[in-house]
Amino acid sequence: MGFVGSVMVTLWGWGSPQGGVPTHVRPVGVAVAVSGIAGLIAIIIAWLRSRKLVGRRVLTLVVWSLPLLFSPPLLSQDGWAYAAQGWILTQGMDPYRVPQGLAEVLGKAVDTPWQATTAVYPPGSLWIQAAVVKIAHADPTWSVMLMRVPALIGVALMVWAVPRLARYAGTDPDHALWLAVCCPLTTLSVVGGMHNDGLQVGLSLVALVVAIRLALIGRGWLGLVLGGAFVGLAGSVKQPGVLAGVGIVALVHVNAVRHGGRRWLTRNCWTALLARIAAGAIPALTVFGGISAIHGLGMGWLNSTAGSPVSVTSDSPIALVVQFLRGSGGIPLNRLIGPATGVSLTLTVAAMMWCWVRWGPIPPCHIRLGRIASRSRNAVNVVTGRIGSPLRLQAGVMIVFAAFGASLQPWYLIGPLALLASVQLRRTHRDAVIGGVVATAILTMMQWYWSPYVCLPLVIVGYLIVWRIPKAWAFVTAAN
Repeated sequence: MGFVGSVMVTLWGWGSPQGGVPTHVRPVGVAVAVSGIAGLIAIIIAWLRSRKLVGRRVLTLVVWSLPLLFSPPLLSQDGWAYAAQGWILTQGMDPYRVPQGLAEVLGKAVDTPWQATTAVYPPGSLWIQAAVVKIAHADPTWSVMLMRVPALIGVALMVWAVPRLARYAGTDPDHALWLAVCCPLTTLSVVGGMHNDGLQVGLSLVALVVAIRLALIGRGWLGLVLGGAFVGLAGSVKQPGVLAGVGIVALVHVNAVRHGGRRWLTRNCWTALLARIAAGAIPALTVFGGISAIHGLGMGWLNSTAGSPVSVTSDSPIALVVQFLRGSGGIPLNRLIGPATGVSLTLTVAAMMWCWVRWGPIPPCHIRLGRIASRSRNAVNVVTGRIGSPLRLQAGVMIVFAAFGASLQPWYLIGPLALLASVQLRRTHRDAVIGGVVATAILTMMQWYWSPYVCLPLVIVGYLIVWRIPKAWAFVTAAN
């Protein structure tokens, strides 16, 4: 059923290359839309029913993904933007200065809001895209189709890393693989949509696994160096990759405290924690900076000509507010971008700090109380430290980054999903995640036709209705 569903979605992709509701409704167009909807439903049902197929995850993933290899970029036109940016770089031009729409045939296929903007991705992505275009001899069709290769490498890395993270966390690796990698959100968005989030997430997870493995054999400092290097590599593919640096520091620190001795480097103290932060940050910055320095591309993705995430409607609450003020209030977009970016950054940093306080390692503190409060000049209050839960911390950081970011697309949730699939969750929370995957896959298809203003309320209301119907909820969460 999953294979048939993928075939139907692939046919839909070729028959519906542009987003939005067609101006003229024709029988062929209706048939194409029905094929896509039916295919998505078949993939979702097959995924839910496959939960009990223990030990066959990779085979199932390969079979379901085969038809998607022959589809155009699905549920998004980002694949065309990747090819356009790669073409610009192969022509000796700077993608941070030349708009994507000027990439001849490829530029015309870039989504309209981004045609006049320059690249927003770090240099690592641009060099990968240029290499793919070079291999394809700049042929427009093959340049786009081969953009799926880096995405498939990302999926392979996820297949390798997710079970290992689950074993470390004491959860079922087979279930984690089913939930995070074999799900419709990953297959349709990474294999079908060829988003670079797949490679970025795969490299981020590898960084965590490398740090864990080396820490467990007593080589935590090497784990920080190699893990940090992978973090820099992931960040050079897409900016959220740097978030894995939080996890590798916490993982190595926690393992050292649990299995260490009396030395300061193995105690839960601030000096040891700060030393590990530096040990992980230096190789990460070195790799990121080294890749950025190639051909002088640098930090061009910060140019004012780059497309702003809040300039288009997405599932981000901040972006939705900006577009609402722009449309109903008549406020120019250039007056909203700065404040929206500031609010996003402030909320994200504050939420990440909360995540660290909630799940991160906290060394004990000695706080000297005031004379009035303590009734003694020398009274000292000792705040007991704790080592926390590193993978929960990493999941929380990735979730809040997505929630409070200036842009949120369904495929941005693949990274948080991989971490949630690996950690211990209560049954109700696990069911909520499974239901969320189904809802997000449906949302991705709906948003190909309609605005998030329409799709988000419908999906949220539908989710709540299904949640209140026991039999429907049991089916959606694969409880039966």
